[in-house]
Amino acid sequence: MNRLVLLFLHIASLVLLGFGWVKDMLHIEISAHFIVDLSLFNEDRSVLGTLQTLWHSGNYWPFLLIFLFGIVVPLVKSAVIFYLLAVKNAHPAWFGFVNAISKWAMADVFAISILVAFLGATAMENTKASLEIGFYCFTGYVLLSGVIVLLLGKIIKKPETSNA
Repeated sequence: MNRLVLLFLHIASLVLLGFGWVKDMLHIEISAHFIVDLSLFNEDRSVLGTLQTLWHSGNYWPFLLIFLFGIVVPLVKSAVIFYLLAVKNAHPAWFGFVNAISKWAMADVFAISILVAFLGATAMENTKASLEIGFYCFTGYVLLSGVIVLLLGKIIKKPETSNA
């Protein structure tokens, strides 16, 4: 696989990541059916919007977790991938590092999935939760960047070990 193709794929994954951050991931609607249908709660949430809400409401632990796994890990991973694509003889430890943090990038997708599953499983008949485009963009980023790391591993030369 050509490094230029991987660079193009990596840039495409970052576009997905950006949309995953700003586009709504989850839509929640709670309604009541009396004489007329009333919408009691109707809200869309994006990653950045959720972070802002968590910070302003003093929920620093969930803020930190989502910020770390949803923002920091992907940015660090991206920087290392750019480095590995730019340098012909990068030290294999850098690839080991990006390979290891690649697994952590999935943490945010699982967290959102669990939240949606919880809402769906415990929802009353007048509650609806649905995934929005931001969820699919973020998941697309995670999957595409995982493929990039896998393909990058095939083109990075491992140093020869001697038996001396």
